[in-house]
Amino acid sequence: MAATVHIGCCGWSYLDEREFADQIKRRYASKLQAYAQLFNTVEINSTFYRLPRLSTAQKWRQEADVLNPKFEFTVKAYQGITHRHRFPGGSVSLFNQVKEICGALRTSIILFQSPASFRPTDASVKAMKSFFSKIDRDNLTCVWEPRGQWYDNPALIAETCEGCRLVHCVDPFRDEPLVFGDEKIAYFRLHGFGKLSMYQYDFSEEELSRLATILNSLPPSLHHIYILFNNVFCYENAMEFSGLLRA
Repeated sequence: MAATVHIGCCGWSYLDEREFADQIKRRYASKLQAYAQLFNTVEINSTFYRLPRLSTAQKWRQEADVLNPKFEFTVKAYQGITHRHRFPGGSVSLFNQVKEICGALRTSIILFQSPASFRPTDASVKAMKSFFSKIDRDNLTCVWEPRGQWYDNPALIAETCEGCRLVHCVDPFRDEPLVFGDEKIAYFRLHGFGKLSMYQYDFSEEELSRLATILNSLPPSLHHIYILFNNVFCYENAMEFSGLLRA
């Protein structure tokens, strides 16, 4: 596998440092620093609900830099863009606010997750094309995780990604990525299969081995592969998968 693999979780706030005492050898200034001792990448999921102050984002970057200046943040776009405005209208100004946070974090990837209620209609595609043609991305890679009925028409997902210059994000246990973009990136978010809530899930060793097989089946031309666990046992599963790949 020629691509660089980035393994992490969708957030660090629920990390129980006591459970990872063997891996975390000393006391850290923050939970983020403890997390950065275990992983090299994190997706900030909290930005979907509320944008932090710029000073807070700068503090996060400084805390990570103490341990690893190459530690990578990816950012989930604010829900006002994807769920409230659904891309047109005031979304561009909201994007600029998110972009400022990305700059403070030295982020290269921003994730847009559209809701299942954002259906695959001509109006939806038009709104996305309008939005993504208006924003100034600079060096940001835009990743899109569609949900709902879009997967009834994979060709439309691919066409929309190509037309909007997006990388297609999927849960690799549910769907195959269709577009990797000019950046040659695969971006995976693993949610789980819990009965009451899909996030209430602990991936088995067999499933993690299958994930490794999926990675090996990806195009050899890829430069980067992101694996972000978004389940209750995300920290344990991410560490287990990291150990599996090392082995």
